[in-house]
Amino acid sequence: MPSTILDNVKGSDFPKIWADKIDIISNKTYTVIVQPQEERQSLQKIMSEISGKAKTRGMTPDVLENILGEKIKYR
Repeated sequence: MPSTILDNVKGSDFPKIWADKIDIISNKTYTVIVQPQEERQSLQKIMSEISGKAKTRGMTPDVLENILGEKIKYR
C-alpha cells in the first residue's frame, strides 16, 4: 500500500489524542503522510541505496571531490 498524503489538514481536525501528543496548533494547517510501518525505511538503508546507485553510475570519491570542490575526509 503506498503512502497517502493529506494536504491542508486543519489542526482542529486532528483527533485530540494526536494533537496533544505532537503539539498541534488548532488554527494552523498541516500536511499529513500516512504509510504502513513496513514501508518505512531507515536512513541507513536509504543512504546505502543511494550510494549503490551512485557507484553503478560511476561516482567515485575523486568525482565527488571534484563536484564539491573540496577534499572529503573519510572516517
